Amino acid sequence: MAVRDFGSALMTANRLARLDSIRALGVLLVVAYHTSYRFEPPQLDLIGRVLRVIGWMGVDLFFALSGFLIGMILAMEKNRRDIALFFRKRFFRIVPIFVVAVITFGVGDWLLVDGQNLANIWKPFLFLTGYMTPFQGEALVPYTITWSLSVEVSAYILLGLLAWKSWDRFKQVLILVVLLSLPLRIWLSLGLGWEDHMIGLFPPARFDAIALGALAALGTFDRLLKIKRAALIYGAATIAIIILFRFATWYPPFIGTVGYLIFGLAAALWVGALARVDGPSGWFVAATASVGLVSYFMYLFHLFFIQALMIVDAQFALELGFWSAFLIASALTYVAGLISWHWFEKPLNAYASKPREPSLVP
Repeated sequence: MAVRDFGSALMTANRLARLDSIRALGVLLVVAYHTSYRFEPPQLDLIGRVLRVIGWMGVDLFFALSGFLIGMILAMEKNRRDIALFFRKRFFRIVPIFVVAVITFGVGDWLLVDGQNLANIWKPFLFLTGYMTPFQGEALVPYTITWSLSVEVSAYILLGLLAWKSWDRFKQVLILVVLLSLPLRIWLSLGLGWEDHMIGLFPPARFDAIALGALAALGTFDRLLKIKRAALIYGAATIAIIILFRFATWYPPFIGTVGYLIFGLAAALWVGALARVDGPSGWFVAATASVGLVSYFMYLFHLFFIQALMIVDAQFALELGFWSAFLIASALTYVAGLISWHWFEKPLNAYASKPREPSLVP
């Protein structure tokens, strides 16, 4: 099946729901990860302790999924007018709610800590968090979770411009990005002494996660994706890798070098396999897809709800545990996300999708 035809087939409710389920898993891992550092799970809570270590990998699921969808969209929109529309849609999907989130962070910073971070708030506001944190440290780059937006926005711009200028070499450039990312991370780790955590924040060192997802969309891994029960196999492999990374005795610098590549490939294969599954998705997928639909909002805003829970917990001596805090924060952020989606984000997306006058786009 041609990429364009497969892209059209992908845009069905059941297929998109399965991909939204991966988003749901990704964002819940991240929420659990950040909750565990504010409401620490007891030593006997094995699941909570594991989530405290591996929850960050939820972001890498986002990268693989974003790369897959972007690769698919660009394959379907290869002329300049369509790619200009691609940039327009990405802008309205990402920027408005992101601006609201950064402003919310600024207001909270002003109310809670007398605006200590306001002098540096321009860094996340301009999607520079991932670029500046490894050099300046987290103390000078507020709202640190926006590092992933530095990666994704940079990748969208890079991939969109590559498709615009030279679609014929698009796949080859993606392969080159993957091949160069590993030696770059090795150099940052062993040559410059960067910690795994800082390597993980630096966009040029993480582009391979998105490139692998795009390559899956363009058919590079078709032979691997045509095996029987591919979605189940690669899904199990992805989850197994997440757990394995928790117990790996060779943790640093493995994760910050080869580990990102291994997990990125497994996630890309899982996404690509799920996108090829046809038929009804079932109640579980339908339920989790609803969370995936608002996962971007949940990612941007969940720390605000966790912080609010900490204040309430301290004020009223509730003594909330990890699981209580995680479930409450997830539920509140999800409900707020639904409100935002229906009244703010969805109308903006509809506006961005309106066709423009042909004369306005060369």
